[in-house]
Amino acid sequence: MILHILGITAVGTLNGKLWQDNRRFCLHVLRDLGFGRKSMEEHIKEESLYLTEKIAESKGSPISIQEYLVPSMSNNISALVFGSRYLFDDPKRKFLDEQLASALRLLGSSMIVNFLPSWLNTLALRIPFLTISSFKNVFRQLSDFVSKEVKEHEETLDEHSNRDFIDGYIKKIKEHENDPDSSFQTRFLFGNVLNFFGAGSNTVMVTIMWHLLTYAKYPDTVQAKIQREIDEVVGRERQPKWEDRNKMPFTMAAIWEMYRWRTITPLGIPRAASEDVFYGEYFIPKGSMVLANLWTVHMDPKLWKDPQNFDPSRFLTKDGTELGPKPESLMPFSVGKRMCPGETLATVEVFLNITTLLQKYNVLPEEGQVIDLSTKGAPVIVPETQKLRFIPR
Repeated sequence: MILHILGITAVGTLNGKLWQDNRRFCLHVLRDLGFGRKSMEEHIKEESLYLTEKIAESKGSPISIQEYLVPSMSNNISALVFGSRYLFDDPKRKFLDEQLASALRLLGSSMIVNFLPSWLNTLALRIPFLTISSFKNVFRQLSDFVSKEVKEHEETLDEHSNRDFIDGYIKKIKEHENDPDSSFQTRFLFGNVLNFFGAGSNTVMVTIMWHLLTYAKYPDTVQAKIQREIDEVVGRERQPKWEDRNKMPFTMAAIWEMYRWRTITPLGIPRAASEDVFYGEYFIPKGSMVLANLWTVHMDPKLWKDPQNFDPSRFLTKDGTELGPKPESLMPFSVGKRMCPGETLATVEVFLNITTLLQKYNVLPEEGQVIDLSTKGAPVIVPETQKLRFIPR
C-alpha cells in the first residue's frame, strides 16, 4: 500500500500481465546470478574478501559490524543493477546507504497508512512534517540517483552484451517501444531497481548480523562446527565458493535454521485479494490486504521441536552427516507465486560471507559483555545494537 501511495511501480506492486512479465525478467536475472563477464558469485566473493580486509583494520578491537555490512551488502546489489561496486567511502556509496537506511526507518513508522482510508493517505502526503511525506522525499532522491545511472547506461549501451540489470531492461524497453501496453517501461525500471535495493540489501545484512551474533554467543559449539567444515572442505588458503555448500551440511543447516529462528520479515510481503472470496466462514472483500504470518509457522511447536531454540541439527539426517530435504514449513521468502524471487541470491550471499569471515576469524563478544539475542523492530526483525571482536585464526 505505501509503495502504491508513493507511486512506486515495481515487480512487488504490479498485477496481471505487467507483474508476470516483470517477475519473469527479474527471475531470469536472479536465477542466472547476474549479467556480464563476471557472475554474481564472483562479485559476492570479491565483496566478502574486501569485507574481511576492512575488518582486519580493527586488529581485534570491538567494532559495530553493521557499519561494515551495510555498504558491503549494498555493493552486491550495485553490482547486479549497476554493474559495478563502490568503495565504502565513495560519495555515491554513502548517499545510497544513507537514503536506504532512512527509507527502512520511515517504512516502519509509516505502516499505519496500510490501514487508513485512501483520502487520509492522500492528505498525509501533503503534510510536510508527517513520516509519509518524508518517505516520499527519500524515494524522490533515490529515483533521481537511479535516473542518472539509467541515462549513463543509455549513453554507453552495447547492443551485443549486457553489463547488468539496467542494460538488460533498457533493451527490453527498446524491444517493445512501439507497444503502448508494453510491460517494460522506464518507470517500472526505476521501481525494480529500488525494489532490488530495498528487498535485497538490508534483509541479507540483518540475516548475516544474526548469524555473527549467534556464533559469538556460541563460539565453542555452532561457530566451531562451521569452522571445522570450512577447514575440512575449503582449507585456510582458498576462498570458499558456492559449490562448497554441497559438502558442508552443518553450515547450510545453520543458514536454514537462522531463516526459521529469526524470520527477518515475520509478516512477509503484503498481498491483496484480487476478488471477493470466502475462506471458510470468513468473507474477504476484493482489495483487502492479506498478510502471511510466517513467524507463526516457524515457531509452531507442532512443526518444530523446541522452536524457540536455535538448533541447526533439526535439518540434518539422523547421523548428522547430510542435509535433509528442505521442509515445506520453512518459508522465509514467503509462499506462492508472489514469494520473494531473490532466495538463491540471498542464500549465496549469506553462505559466502559467513564462510569467508569464519575462515579468517573467530567471532567473539566485546570483552566483559554478553551477547543479547533478543529481537526488536518492525517490519524487519533486527538484533540489539552491540559490538563484536574479530580475532584472526
